[in-house]
Amino acid sequence: MELYKYEEEFYEFLDPGESRCKGIRRAIDKALERQDIENALSLYYIFIEEDTFECDGFQSIIIFPEYLALFEKHPEYHDRFKHELMWAFKWISGSAEDFYQISLVQITHIYRQYGEYCDKFNYNKRSYYRHLWNLLDSFKFRKFPLISSAEEAHKRMLHCAIDDLSEPKSGEIDDLVSYTLFVEGNIEKALKIAEPVLSGREWCNVVPHYTYINFADYYFDHGDLKNAMKFAERAVRIINRDFGSQSSMMRYKGRCISVLAFGDTKKALKLFRRQLTVCYPNTCGLDHFFFYRGAYHLFSQLEKRGQKTVRLKLPFKEDDVYKESGIYTVAEMKEYFYGKVKFYADKFDKRDGNRHFNKMLSKKYEFEETAKE
Repeated sequence: MELYKYEEEFYEFLDPGESRCKGIRRAIDKALERQDIENALSLYYIFIEEDTFECDGFQSIIIFPEYLALFEKHPEYHDRFKHELMWAFKWISGSAEDFYQISLVQITHIYRQYGEYCDKFNYNKRSYYRHLWNLLDSFKFRKFPLISSAEEAHKRMLHCAIDDLSEPKSGEIDDLVSYTLFVEGNIEKALKIAEPVLSGREWCNVVPHYTYINFADYYFDHGDLKNAMKFAERAVRIINRDFGSQSSMMRYKGRCISVLAFGDTKKALKLFRRQLTVCYPNTCGLDHFFFYRGAYHLFSQLEKRGQKTVRLKLPFKEDDVYKESGIYTVAEMKEYFYGKVKFYADKFDKRDGNRHFNKMLSKKYEFEETAKE
């Protein structure tokens, strides 16, 4: 049975996302039942690609050990399928830490395997070290067995040539911008590096909105609301233009909501309402943390400005706070979303052995500018 017949039988006409993933999973099971190893390996990769880009990637992490075990059991297919496997490794290693259910031991194991397979199949480790420095900087691990610091990982990354697993040029620029902003703390240097992206000369499917959000975050955390708003508003326009206003992107929109909450509460509330309709099925803890932090910032600012009630279509119908009327007090929404973001902050900090997420949550923001209502 050829691959196209698996597709035709199990998932060709299913909607992208969870439905299609379930169909591909059934196709995998059928291929394994028939001992059709060649197509099973292809289908595992198709599943991981679908789940990574159309869902939140959690099922990819769960299924990946099956894929790797089958690949290792059949060395006769290594040359044919090694490139697909390495791309799957890249996606998995770049997202495993975003789920608090994945332990630090598991994360370390994934990275160790990725490095070993880079060596095994003669790939350089630029992407490997890129993910490592982002991991160490984003989660502030006190100790990580594979490397001493984000700075060391980034230094090693720069010594690796660009290869088939590397980012496009716009992604490479964005990565350097992120490092320059959040590790070096050099805004002037970062703006110069980002010029090809900010001018529109370099772009890909995820850049420039990543770059704009990074600048918005930097200015926001350094007390410059005017510039933070400029970059956050631009990021939201790009996301809506390239992906549609109903796209998920919870963590990115959540980070923008935090900025907009202090700069323009109407824009923040509009973005928040749109995002509520698509956030519920997502299982990624990092997405939820940033989205609910944005919600907490929004309702805190609405409360400060004297707004008493708000109309919302909450998807959380099983929660006690849910009301059929859709009318909620601002105070109860502030408390409700604080509880949600605190849950994820505690989960990540317990896993990571630090207080990084709770520190982000407790950070106080005071700006000279007066926000629009």
